[in-house]
Amino acid sequence: MRSLILFFIIYFLSSFFFLINKNFSSSQDHIFLVKEGQSFNTLKRSLEDLKITFPFVIDLFFYISGADKFLRKGEYLIDKKSDLLSFSTDLAKGKVFYRSFYIPEGSVVTQFLSDKEKKSFCDYKGLEECNLEGMFHPNTYYFEAGENINELLNEAFNAQLLIATEQFEKIKENKTIKDIYDLIIIASILEKESCPNERSLISGIIYNRLESGMKLQIDSTVIYGIDNFNGNLTKNDLKKNTPFNSYTNYGLPPKPISTPSKSSLIAAANPTESEYLFFVSKGKCAHQFSKSYSEHLKAIKKYQLN
Repeated sequence: MRSLILFFIIYFLSSFFFLINKNFSSSQDHIFLVKEGQSFNTLKRSLEDLKITFPFVIDLFFYISGADKFLRKGEYLIDKKSDLLSFSTDLAKGKVFYRSFYIPEGSVVTQFLSDKEKKSFCDYKGLEECNLEGMFHPNTYYFEAGENINELLNEAFNAQLLIATEQFEKIKENKTIKDIYDLIIIASILEKESCPNERSLISGIIYNRLESGMKLQIDSTVIYGIDNFNGNLTKNDLKKNTPFNSYTNYGLPPKPISTPSKSSLIAAANPTESEYLFFVSKGKCAHQFSKSYSEHLKAIKKYQLN
């Protein structure tokens, strides 16, 4: 009897030692899908296609723990650098693989959503006008296999609206802008025109221009209105009367021109008071600010024409 017990102890110890040192021999990662209602036996047969075989000790673990009866559906990552123990543990615990969906700051909606996806989300939200530019909070979102992408987008949509609503409360008495959407438009311009260190100051200039009845004359709005922009903004571009040309139109553009970050929304609601009406880039994250047009021309000559 003692010899039999000793045999099983040695067997399980040796199996366990083998298990924790058994790395996958694959040259790449794999995503393994567990289907709804899939049995443990069919799962093991599917794994055999990837040359992964569970030793008896793993079968016993799943049986004793009851994990073989409650397999969680979803995708599981088989890391090429991982081992059999970690993978089987993830499987038993239902630790599924989450895919990521990235919405970059300053991006436009066509960069992360197709026309079909945009329409699907607008139908999901019941939006009569499918104007989604600037309406998603830029961030990385994670989702499981089979999850409705509209639910993820709704999370990003609601997060952006919440931030914009909170910030609008700080400036709603300012008659220059009429609603949250205007605030998002200003934030979207700030996202394209400046870095966080100067956003509040440039925000103040935008308000100054709007209050003075001046045209905004901001290049990024013009660029947004150009189809297939090649990176070279010309004088002819500045003369084209598109709805987004702030050199030919007064007021704000009709919709946001990018996906603004939280810092841009905060800056849009917290403009720095100044007498500045003009700004010109003098390098990355740095602008020269001017109170008069003559000063602005000198700044253009110094920092742009040279």
